[in-house]
Amino acid sequence: MILKAMAGILGLWPFIGFYWGKQKADIFWEEKCKAWSLPKGIGTTESLTILPLIDWYTKNGELTGEPGVSYLIKTDHNTILFDLGFNEHNEHPSPLLRNMSKLGISLDDIDTLVISHPHMDHVGGIKNQFKKTFSLSKEYVDLSDKVIFLPPGMTHPDFNVIQVHRPIRIARGVISTGPIYRSIFLGGGLFPMGFTPEQALAINVKDKGTVIIVGCGHQGLDRILELVHQLFNKSIYGIIGGLHFPVTESRISKLDGKIQGQKLFGTGKLPWDPITKEEVMSQISNLKSYKPSLVSLSAHDSCDWSIETFKEEFGPNYRELVVGQKITI
Repeated sequence: MILKAMAGILGLWPFIGFYWGKQKADIFWEEKCKAWSLPKGIGTTESLTILPLIDWYTKNGELTGEPGVSYLIKTDHNTILFDLGFNEHNEHPSPLLRNMSKLGISLDDIDTLVISHPHMDHVGGIKNQFKKTFSLSKEYVDLSDKVIFLPPGMTHPDFNVIQVHRPIRIARGVISTGPIYRSIFLGGGLFPMGFTPEQALAINVKDKGTVIIVGCGHQGLDRILELVHQLFNKSIYGIIGGLHFPVTESRISKLDGKIQGQKLFGTGKLPWDPITKEEVMSQISNLKSYKPSLVSLSAHDSCDWSIETFKEEFGPNYRELVVGQKITI
């Protein structure tokens, strides 16, 4: 009887963890995020380029695509590496390092590293996810000369890091939004049940407005937009990156596609209640209300239907997001 009762409790634990996480995330949003203000003295940048180094689609066959994210962000004064890709097969050199080499990017060019959130497709693999750390490749890569910003809970044994608990200045004209939490069913490692902090970057481009760079969008597009507008109180010029809209398919899947990982997990909903086309259209409508001049959706966590729908809805303001192709503002 005792064993039966224990089995029943363990069977319920994922649901208890999920709903407990949802409550915690909502409280954090109401009590913390809504009270945040813009850090002082962030300044502006006149130029901004985003070069995808890792994503699903590539500019040509010489570059490697994968269901992960890594973007090189260059402003007037800084070069920021945002996320580190998946490296699913634990290779050295990793797909990220190989793509950097082919695109003529050196680690010496980079002064700052930002990790959006502690999931495998952004921290360089599943082992890093469970250890709550990151790596550029299977073998050691020295990043001791970089300024490194991590979400709460992430560390690295060899480097000095800054954990981001609220909006802070990353570089001139660039801030972290601070973490917005999301409860993900069985996501982010098995325990705790996917209570995931994700930070985005918001870049203040002179005479344009704010450009948002997003990793996966687990925060929820509505909350990202609301927070950035609250912080800057000016127009949102553009949004680039992952928003997690795997409506018809998942880029990460197992057993010949029968287990659609991103459709089942990562949406902030239960596995049997996947995100719908109607919900995506509602999010697009909300985004349109901010009148962005540039929208670019990552395919690493959004399906082709979502990509095509964004293209149709935003027309000439939509830009393709592919590895090796710069987005210049």
